[in-house]
Amino acid sequence: MINYSISSAMVVGIFVAFDKKCYTSPTNLPALVALLLLYGWSVTPMMYPMSYIFNVPSTAYVSLSCINLFIGINSSAITFILELFENNRALLQFNDILKKVLLIFPHFCLGRGLIDMAMNQAVTDVYARFGEEYSIDPFKWDFVGRNLVFMAAEGFVYFILTLLIQYRFFLDHWLSESPSTLDKHEDNDVAQERERIYNGGSKEDILQIRDLSKTYPGRRRPAVDRICVGVPAGECFGLLGVNGAGKTTTFKMLTGDTDVSSGQASVAGYSILTNILDVHQNMGYCPQFDAIDDLLTGREHLFLYARLRGVPESEIARVAEWGIQKLGLSEYAGRCAGTYSGGNKRKLSTAIAMIGCPALVLLDEPTTGMDPHSRRFLWNAIMSVIQDGRAVVLTSHSMEECEALCTRLVIMVNGTFKCLGTIQHLKYKFGDGYVVTMKIKAAKPGLAPDLNPAEAFMESSFPGCMQREKHYNTLQYEIASSSLARIFQLVVANKEKLNIEDYSVSQTTLDQVFVNFAKQQSGEDDDLVLHPRAAGARREMKISPVSDLRNKP
Repeated sequence: MINYSISSAMVVGIFVAFDKKCYTSPTNLPALVALLLLYGWSVTPMMYPMSYIFNVPSTAYVSLSCINLFIGINSSAITFILELFENNRALLQFNDILKKVLLIFPHFCLGRGLIDMAMNQAVTDVYARFGEEYSIDPFKWDFVGRNLVFMAAEGFVYFILTLLIQYRFFLDHWLSESPSTLDKHEDNDVAQERERIYNGGSKEDILQIRDLSKTYPGRRRPAVDRICVGVPAGECFGLLGVNGAGKTTTFKMLTGDTDVSSGQASVAGYSILTNILDVHQNMGYCPQFDAIDDLLTGREHLFLYARLRGVPESEIARVAEWGIQKLGLSEYAGRCAGTYSGGNKRKLSTAIAMIGCPALVLLDEPTTGMDPHSRRFLWNAIMSVIQDGRAVVLTSHSMEECEALCTRLVIMVNGTFKCLGTIQHLKYKFGDGYVVTMKIKAAKPGLAPDLNPAEAFMESSFPGCMQREKHYNTLQYEIASSSLARIFQLVVANKEKLNIEDYSVSQTTLDQVFVNFAKQQSGEDDDLVLHPRAAGARREMKISPVSDLRNKP
């Protein structure tokens, strides 16, 4: 209101400078000031909730300016034009009703009040030419008074409405969704972690997540569906999943970037629902897309975020230099961030997340675009954070990275946790056993290797095994369940008989476990809530024969 008052004073000054008596006469000037001030008082809280609709400030500015002009000009002009039809009683009655309805808009109250003041001055000037005095108190109810009263009341009403929206009154009381039922076939490890959270066993954990959910409008399935986990100090927790599984949405809820549909979470004992400012003080965040300013240098970024973190001014230079050395940015620290490569931008974003030694560090795919040397350098930096007794939550598409850093990890599919545990535990529980690769040599020089005896041996010795590859002299089999000692024993005993030149036995990789779960991820289009006619059109498209599609140009 202080800022707006300055603008209003400038407007009044312009009217005074041009000596507009309809607004600057001794009787009209107080009414003009009251109109302008009450307009700002009422329209500001009316426009504020509109900010939730937009993501881009420039788009919001243009759109809301057009809306304000459209309402203000059109509403005032329509009522003014209808008053010109003096002989049409029906239109005049309609105009009286319309003027009462439009009083809910501060734009109309201001515009109509200015028009009425100008018309009143014109009538006063006409009477003055005939030597008669004509004056009406502008604060009269039928004149500008009702406009002022309505704007004063609207300021309170819209302000209360804004507060209710700000504190999610309508979402929590009117639009709250019934909690979804838990999956009966939930994995045992996931169920045990959920039970641990429910029983209060995670009180010492830095990050505690309890039934956290997020459902976007227009979607049937939640983006995140009642996840529960606790991350203690000194642990790197991996969050794996294909694109669209809900990893970034989980991070956005933890950082307060998006609203939580249901559930709760806490960081260092502070709830993300009620103490988000305290959460921010104990959290570092490296987003999926670099949030850096192209015109600032790397060192200036670290200085800026150190100040935001509350680092004492005398320590900022040392803390910034620590971040530069920690992430290997010495060569680029004095250059503008806009000139950095993709890998160096990720390093800078990670350094920003570590500034101030937060208790929890969230890293959303931090090594994207990095070369192997830089990736190893960053891994060492993350390991040092874990050794300091802080917690790290990491998302990545690199299984090698997860095996190098994560003490526990979870695979997320369709917004839910499908498995949870150490890497070796997941390999043993969800892996497809072992992979046996054999290289067969020819019985005599010049002849092609005979693979049939080796194939028959594998099928008889390991029933149910699957042949994954077969080349000129190489066989690869997947054995679902068997003793590792028995596999070696049988292969070694028949090595000479089967002409096996060399062989290897390996356990199922984390990649294979991840791919097996990734197959369950549904597409985004399957979650849309469609109009019945549109849904029918989709079904009709799905059953169209492929031959028909090929024949169409």
